[in-house]
Amino acid sequence: MKCIQADYVKIFRCDGKICNSRCCRDWQVPLDDDAIKNFSELEEDEREKIFSNFLQVDENSQAIKLTSKNKCSFLDEDFLCKIQKRHGENFLPAICQTYPRVIYKLDEEIFLQSMTLTCPVAARLILLREDKIFFEQAENFSGRMIIDFAKKISRSAEEFLNLQSSAIKILQDRNFSINHRLKKLCEYFGAKIFSDFDEERHAAELVEIFSEMYSANLNSQGKKTLCRNYLATYKNLLAQMEQNFSYILENYLVNEFFMRCYPCAFKGDELLNCKIFVTGFKVLQFALILTTIANKNFTVGELIKLVCAVNDTLDHSKGGMDAIKNFARNCDDKNFSALMIES
Repeated sequence: MKCIQADYVKIFRCDGKICNSRCCRDWQVPLDDDAIKNFSELEEDEREKIFSNFLQVDENSQAIKLTSKNKCSFLDEDFLCKIQKRHGENFLPAICQTYPRVIYKLDEEIFLQSMTLTCPVAARLILLREDKIFFEQAENFSGRMIIDFAKKISRSAEEFLNLQSSAIKILQDRNFSINHRLKKLCEYFGAKIFSDFDEERHAAELVEIFSEMYSANLNSQGKKTLCRNYLATYKNLLAQMEQNFSYILENYLVNEFFMRCYPCAFKGDELLNCKIFVTGFKVLQFALILTTIANKNFTVGELIKLVCAVNDTLDHSKGGMDAIKNFARNCDDKNFSALMIES
């Protein structure tokens, strides 16, 4: 068995004091069989105390109860987990023991391990490094939750890894701007790029996607106002971001590409997946511009917070990723080039 992992995985340490235990509130943690078995073998008093905080969700599943403040019952006052402090990480439910790691199985012998940017601690570790993310081979992986990806790729695992590695090299080529790297990425996956970028249509489409993602139900005047504000500032603001934070934008792109298993993340061919990937990044840029306009300033802290929020929407909101996928599926090369690839 071999596990290809991003180098930051081995450095990560959960610290609820930094993020106010963001992942330990507002949702019920499902219990897997291994966790229940571990808890069942504890001494009677501790076992009963732990089991009293379980909730029967249905006939076949249990979850951890939330407190009146919507926090996990086992979250301590120091923002750390009582179970982990007493018994170690492997005693936790599978989702807690794994998160924010993301593990894919490509075949019986090859696995990928990365981390999601919905965790603020992981996001800082991944995004704020100025050196390039690199990938290494490990003998094992850290989490119990594994996404079986073998049936989603039409290529062999080795072919997929070579394809993904070539794409990531394009994204990490600092001889080119971020936008030019995205153009080269599209061309690598077979897109024909036209030199007819239409910034007004670009802004209007981003407003439509953003509105659908967040169920904003904006009227025509509201959409026009957003477009106008975006178009008035986006070139200067994106230039400033690239000048000051190009390594952050690069790290975001590389992590997303690896973590979601592009170019096979979603049903469809590799070019469609590339369009989904690029559109997702353009939506993030759009959110960054709107946030900067609203705050009249832009800081690294705001960027981290926004990245976590946008990725939360993509991962957990019903319409989040659907809005991006629907746009990409309905967009031929000529329209995609005009709307998402700046000349």
